Amino acid sequence: MIQQPSFKPQSYKTYEIPNPGSGGLNIQDLEYNLTSNQSPAMLNRMMRNGSFGKRYGQEWISEVFPGEIYALGSYRDKVIVHAGTKICSYDKLTRAITELYDGLTEAPGQFLNFNKNIYYLNGHEFVVYDNKEVKHVDPFIPDVVINRTPSGDYSDLIDNYNRLGKGWKNTFNGDGTSKEYKLTQDKLDTDPAVKVEIGGKEVTEGFVVDYEAGKVTFTEAPEKGQNNVVITAYKTEQEYIDSILKCKFMTAYGGSNNSRMFVAGNGNSICYYSDVFDASYFPENNYNSLGNGEQDIVGFGEQYDTLIVFKPSEMFTLKYVNTTDGKARFDSTLLNSKMGCDCPYSIQYLDNKLTWLSTVYGACTLVSTLIEGERNVQVISRNINGGFRSPGLLQEIDLPKARTVNYDGKYWVAINGKVYLWDYTTSPYKYSGNPDFDAQSLAWFLFDNFHVNDWVVDDKDLFHARGNRLVGLTPKFNDFGDPINSYYQTPFMQFGLFDYLKTVKKMFVMVRGDTPTRIKIRYITEDSRDGEEEVEDIQVYSHMWSKFAWSSFGWTVINFGKTFTRNCSLKKIQLLSVWFGNNEYNRDMSISALRFMYVPVKKIK
Repeated sequence: MIQQPSFKPQSYKTYEIPNPGSGGLNIQDLEYNLTSNQSPAMLNRMMRNGSFGKRYGQEWISEVFPGEIYALGSYRDKVIVHAGTKICSYDKLTRAITELYDGLTEAPGQFLNFNKNIYYLNGHEFVVYDNKEVKHVDPFIPDVVINRTPSGDYSDLIDNYNRLGKGWKNTFNGDGTSKEYKLTQDKLDTDPAVKVEIGGKEVTEGFVVDYEAGKVTFTEAPEKGQNNVVITAYKTEQEYIDSILKCKFMTAYGGSNNSRMFVAGNGNSICYYSDVFDASYFPENNYNSLGNGEQDIVGFGEQYDTLIVFKPSEMFTLKYVNTTDGKARFDSTLLNSKMGCDCPYSIQYLDNKLTWLSTVYGACTLVSTLIEGERNVQVISRNINGGFRSPGLLQEIDLPKARTVNYDGKYWVAINGKVYLWDYTTSPYKYSGNPDFDAQSLAWFLFDNFHVNDWVVDDKDLFHARGNRLVGLTPKFNDFGDPINSYYQTPFMQFGLFDYLKTVKKMFVMVRGDTPTRIKIRYITEDSRDGEEEVEDIQVYSHMWSKFAWSSFGWTVINFGKTFTRNCSLKKIQLLSVWFGNNEYNRDMSISALRFMYVPVKKIK
């Protein structure tokens, strides 16, 4: 027979939560089965400056842009903005807004810094800004053949046709007798007109063009020479042009460098890539068709020297191969045939791993680029995915519209006025072979009042677009001059004795001493789910002298933590959770440690 422990009425025991809240929000597990540093309910909390307190505040940093903001980029100390039908630049020092271009379709797009310029692609237009002007990308005109005979019986292939443009060249060897020169294409455009060069000089007369047959007839035969007759013609292949312009996603990749631009997302499950450091030339044969054609490509991510191509339920790798003839090739391999990404703007490279969202699984991370067993993708958001008990990330409407950013050692996921934030500095992902355990230990936090159209990191600053204005983070505890509602609830504590009734005599709360704080407290037990409020709030008045004459005053302050005692006297309870809340302007709610003094009363029969 096992002898049950007995306790004297006054032999108080202690229970401590040394780092409350540092484990983040957990709505997956039962409220009484959480680790002590997690919470079943918290809002607008984060690990900040080494302690658990209120999140950053928000402030307007720009005036109104000329329309809804669709996308943000960073280029040469300026923020580049697609607002309405315009592209604008924003100088964060002067806060000046300069309109650079008008004529864009009002649709979300993507900026990409590539080869000293910044490009913008939105499924309709493809434009470039070179720090002087914004303009449509001017397509390169390739020389598709050289050493061509006038009859077209022989020629040497050099360049591919350019998917992006209408123009191309044929270079002929004049034979001194032939007047008719046959081009590689017929049914040519009449505008622009065919251009003829002989011996390096353009000629504008002495020939006629048969645009339907695709040939040029000279009045007098050009002189004999090698590659001395160059004819530039134009033919609109709208399907080819649209294959690039209708793409929505792009990245830079070239194996060990970022020498080529890759684009995708036009509905056909094909990615296209440019010539080396030339976004104006997408050779006709530079493409990879990947997987099931019914699922389009939704984005790219680079892992080491490998390009990862994402589809809603598939993932592929592309790797650079240098062929024996000196030409580049990108070989594709299926990486995962069941898990993918259907949230295009969620792909981020953080903590040496690619991370993204799926409407089926939640936030995922790539732990390996090997396909063996297809265990290379792991779900990391199990704590906040939600379900029938508590709605969470996977219950968010229009999750594919989520906008994400990697900033300050954190993965920010903005959707529907909220931010789900993974603090990967505090809780890095470590793959142990037990996916559920690995994901359970990650710290996720939830913010509200973040209405984000897009994010941009400019130097060390994080900005986001809200409607038609830009917003920055501030260390102050307010949003645009309004209070931030913040709360944190401990797990339901059993004090290690789930089969005993306990009396909790006192609670000790340590808070920071260097930020102004006010904390309301409510005790929640199995008999009082609405909670019993503590009569006295915790208050720290540090640094509240906003109008003090600092210029004529000097001092030295050492800010230690302050510990407050509350005589809660909760009798004969089985479970206890404590709710801490604050909804006051410019006041923090820092909590560094919690300790409870309790005594077991009797065994539950």
